[in-house]
Parts: sequence; C-alpha cells; structure tokens
Amino acid sequence: MKEQLIYLEPHDDVTSVRDKLGWVRAARTLLIFPDDPRQRILQSKLELLLVQREATRVRTQLALITRDPVVIENARELGIACFRSIEASRKHYWHTEMARLKVQRTELAQPLDPGLVEAASRLQPAPTETHWHMNRVAAVLLVGIVAVTLLAGIYVILPGATIYLTPASNQVTALTTVIADPAATQVDVSNGIIPARIVGVEVQGSATIDTTGTRQQPSEKARGVALFTNLIPEQVTIPTGTVVRTSAAEPVRFVTLVDATLAGEVGATVEVPVEAVEAGFGGNLPSNRINQIEGVLSTRLAVTNPTPTRGGDEIEVRAVSQEDHDRVRALVLQQLQQRAYAEMQTDPYIALLETEFVPIESLSVVLIQDEIYSGYVGQAAEQVNLTMRATVQGVAINELFARQVVYARLAEKVGPGYQIGPASLVFRRGEATQIDEQRRVTLIMQGAGDVLAAIEPAQVQQMVRGLTVQEAALRLNRELPLAVPPVIQTWPSFWPFMPVLPLRIQVEVQS
Repeated sequence: MKEQLIYLEPHDDVTSVRDKLGWVRAARTLLIFPDDPRQRILQSKLELLLVQREATRVRTQLALITRDPVVIENARELGIACFRSIEASRKHYWHTEMARLKVQRTELAQPLDPGLVEAASRLQPAPTETHWHMNRVAAVLLVGIVAVTLLAGIYVILPGATIYLTPASNQVTALTTVIADPAATQVDVSNGIIPARIVGVEVQGSATIDTTGTRQQPSEKARGVALFTNLIPEQVTIPTGTVVRTSAAEPVRFVTLVDATLAGEVGATVEVPVEAVEAGFGGNLPSNRINQIEGVLSTRLAVTNPTPTRGGDEIEVRAVSQEDHDRVRALVLQQLQQRAYAEMQTDPYIALLETEFVPIESLSVVLIQDEIYSGYVGQAAEQVNLTMRATVQGVAINELFARQVVYARLAEKVGPGYQIGPASLVFRRGEATQIDEQRRVTLIMQGAGDVLAAIEPAQVQQMVRGLTVQEAALRLNRELPLAVPPVIQTWPSFWPFMPVLPLRIQVEVQS
C-alpha cells in the first residue's frame, strides 16, 4: 500500500501540519515527530483532533512516529495509531479511526412545534415589500463578500512555490604550519598552537649484521730446540710437557715435546724439541732468549735456545668493529620506533582517539632497559647481534584541533556576504618539519573549500512574494550572486503568481 512520510520540524504547528497534509495523495501517511524530547509539537488534544480531521478529509489513513508520552496518550484517546519507528509501523497493523466530519442525525436541531411557530409569527410585524427587497440586497452583498473573501483566501493560502538557487562559488585554499605543544591546554588559533599529549610504550627488538672489521688471529705455533744443562752431579729426567720460558715482562712459554735424561755430572747437556704454548708471531724468538724453567727443575737445570724458534704464524679474520656496533644499534632503534608506532595504534592503555595520530617523526627512545651485544669490539666473529628493550615515546595530535587552525586561515580569505560550504571542506596533513627539545611538533596542514555567496531564505521570500513567476526570476537573478539562473516551481503548476505568504515559499540553496 502506498504511503507518504512527512517529517515535522521543531517550528511546525497545527496550521503548518494541516497544510502539509493537504498535499497528501497516498492511502497512508506517517507523521514523523522530531526525535529530540525537548521539541514539543501537537501536545494539545484539540490540535491533534484537527490534524486527524484533515487526514480524514484528504482520505488518508494517519499514524504517528513519536516517543512523546503526551502525544501518545492523546492519540490513543482519538484512535490514532502510534509507533516508535518507521520499521515498526510497517510490521504492525494500524488501529486508526477516521475523524467525524458530519453531525449525526440524532445531534441535528429538532424542528419547532408548529403551534409555537404560529404564535411567534403573530408577535412580529409582517414583512413589507421594502424589507424583502433590502433583505435580498443584503443577501447578495453577503454572498459577494463571502465569494471575495474565499477567492482572496485561495489567492493567499492555496498557492505554493519552491525556489532552487545555486549561489556563485569559488575555491579558497590555505597552507599553514601548526605547532602541537604538549604543554598547551587549549587551541590558540591566532598563533597556530594546539594541545597535544605524550604517549609511550615499552618494546623489544633485535638485529644481526655481518661484521666488517678485521684482526690478526694466531694460526701456527713456533717450534725450536731447548738446550738443558745439568747443574748437579745427579742424573735428571726431563718429562714431556716441561715448561720453559723467557724472562720478559710478558714471557713467551714453550713446552717440551719428548722425555729426556741428563747424565749425572755437572755440565752435562741435552737438546729437547719444544713448541710454543700459544700460536702466533710471538713464539718466533732469536737465539738464547729462553732462559727459565718452571717447576722443581728450575734449581737443577739451566736452559737456553741455541737456535731461533720459528714457524709461529697469524692469519687475518673478520672481527667486530665499533662501526658494526653503531650500525646494528641504529637498525634496532629504527625497528623499535616502527614497532612502537604499530603498538600505539592498538595499545588499550594508550587509547588513541579516532581523530588522533602520532607522527612517526615524533617517536624517540627515552629509556633503554637492556642493550646486549653478542660480541665486543675487536672480537673475531662473522656476525654481531644486538638485543634491546626500551621505552619509546611519541606525541599524539588531535587532527580536529589542527583543522580549526586551518579553517581560521580559510575564513580570513572569505569576503563579506560569502561563506564556506561545510560539505566542500577538504583537509590534508603533511609531514612534521621540526621537533624541539620540549617535544613540540611543527607540522604542515593544508585546507581547501568552496566559497559560496550567503543567501538568506527569509530575504528571498520577502523579495518575491506576490510577484509573477517571471518577475521573481528576473529579480533574483539580478540582485543575488548566482551561478545559474534560479528555477521556480509553483503549485498549482499553472499559477502565474508567487504566494503572498512567505510560509508558502520554500527556498532550496544548492551547492
């Protein structure tokens, strides 16, 4: 079944509501009251009865969409269906009564008794021909007055018109810097300063890189011959592994490789092959540098190397350098910032608003709890790893505050008689250009919008009331800054004049 929805405005009264019902041509009509409980419309039972009668007159079934308890109670007494929502009205049957427009026969005035009529007529003088003529003239005048009044009422009340206006427009843009200051408490539009807040999160990360440093690493041990001399007149056995060394501050130590025995006489000698304890060039000694024996044999024997020791060698291997430490640290710090940026978007303890954002440039590591390298500088290693746990902080900025500053810059470029179309506003934020020691973030903000000529509907209604449609269009096109000529639609469509009542003129301002 065809239905029509009529949305009531806060300023509507019984007259305007009945007027809207007069245009209805659908079998069912829904009057939709404002959802704001502070708006009181049609709370009088008499007003609701008049609306019900108008709906009955235009032959439409009436129902109300409202939550007002007063309206609901009055509607129940009048037999008007009420629902909470449009969907509910389409799911339930409408228990609606039609208002009475005619008086019942039992309520009509009863005819007078013929005897009383005859008696009353004898109390009045019989009408003369002159009186009859005057009465006829008065009746004609009365009919004429009623007809003129009716025509005047039709001329004033019946016609309606809708004017479609497209104001002239132009685009305005603004590029400005905004300073997000954590110490600020309110938006300072003139200086472009907006409040911000510091947010932080604890994160952990690690990275591994190949080392780039080098170092010399011993690879071969030096070898030679140690000459032992007996200092006592007794036979002495020299076991394998006996340690001999130089007497330098950092001695070079060798061990014997075989067992040997010295004859039991003072001055007896024996040569024993020895090998350096540690590999490298340090074991390559000139002659007569080995001169000490470790252990109990040091008091019985003397030792020297009659020939140089040779064969100690080193090779170059990769090692950890300070540059490697710096490079892997920079990678981990970057990783921690990226991880902190991601966690700030979802961390419930931070709870960023939908309009807040954290510039990645504002992130910084403020506290390092752990910083562990897998190798120290100079240590031979193919790779070095760093594991770090730290607290990262950033600056959370409310973009709505930044837009206020941009909108103020746009408004400065709008001349008198013009306004910015809210639906055309576009904002774009750029990168942060500076972050000072107080954690104040300077960022670029850009805005654009259409500037439209300001047109007041009430002024338009007064300009065209009572004019012909053609005169109204010419005057509007001449006196208003319009992008295209106005479009006027009247009801009835053949009516050549604009309504006299401003209330009957609707003005639609289009972008």
